[in-house]
Amino acid sequence: MREEEASLMILQHAIDQLDADKKKQVMNCVAAIHEVMQQFDPDDAGLALMLVAAQVAAE
Repeated sequence: MREEEASLMILQHAIDQLDADKKKQVMNCVAAIHEVMQQFDPDDAGLALMLVAAQVAAE
């Protein structure tokens, strides 16, 4: 299993453990992010998403 796949499984498991309202909010946010990303070149959007993730993690 690749590291990316393992990370995805860990995050999905953590989200599955949230209460229903919180899980719905997270999944709505994910859907909104995907929708916005589709407006850009996939490589650019992926790089931007990684930057945002790093910025949020550093906060």
